[in-house]
Amino acid sequence: MAIQQQARLLHQHDVEPRKFSGGTMQWLVDQRLGARHIMSYRLVVDPGETASHAHDGTEEALYVLEGSGDIVVESIRHGVGAGRAVFIPAGAEHSYENSGDKSLVIVGAMAPPIDPAAIRAVMPALDLAASHRSPAIDEGSIRPTIMDEQRVTPTLMGERSFRVLVNPEIGCRQMTQFTGVIPTGRAPLHAHPHEEAVYILEGGGRLWIGDEPMGSLRPGSVVFFPIGVRHTLENTGRVDMKVLGAFSPAGSPEAKVPPPS
Repeated sequence: MAIQQQARLLHQHDVEPRKFSGGTMQWLVDQRLGARHIMSYRLVVDPGETASHAHDGTEEALYVLEGSGDIVVESIRHGVGAGRAVFIPAGAEHSYENSGDKSLVIVGAMAPPIDPAAIRAVMPALDLAASHRSPAIDEGSIRPTIMDEQRVTPTLMGERSFRVLVNPEIGCRQMTQFTGVIPTGRAPLHAHPHEEAVYILEGGGRLWIGDEPMGSLRPGSVVFFPIGVRHTLENTGRVDMKVLGAFSPAGSPEAKVPPPS
């Protein structure tokens, strides 16, 4: 039976973690919430552990919240730390390796949604020569897949700003991933021509759907917006609120649906 699409607000602590050898996985936004174009997750890899898998038919964009390690995509190794994003093409075998002494925490998105049971475990890929460890390598069909948030020039939208990390320009056809900064205050209501999953990284505030306040926002809060739902995120604090967003179909975070006449 189809799930009625509506905006959803939850916190990561509300989602039961699924344990696997080496860490835990939480599905934050998926088809159970009515998502049709995107799903999102939170992954924790324990120190010294590795998680390896592949998924056909869906692209992945991940963002490192905490910790350090390596993301290995089709044997190409990318050193990662907080603030780095990685694009993983559909079907590519990849591993999350925690080489640090603290948990490697990742929040990511996949588009289009798939049944988690379709994600297949794979053996960790053999390492390539050290000369192949550059994140800028282009090995045949393997394109650069890593972005450092701090090297991306922000785009201003009034007092707000965003940095696009993953989009079709780097090969991701299905979705766009970005970080955004929201200063104190409330922006006008708006709606997008895409389905969106938002994760609160820093700060806090309030979610508005139409003219109704729907709940408070804090680090770890997750919001799902179907296409065309009028909303805004209000920053009620004294410091900037920072968000991680991913949406599908891919496009610009500035894209809006005209308000009803």
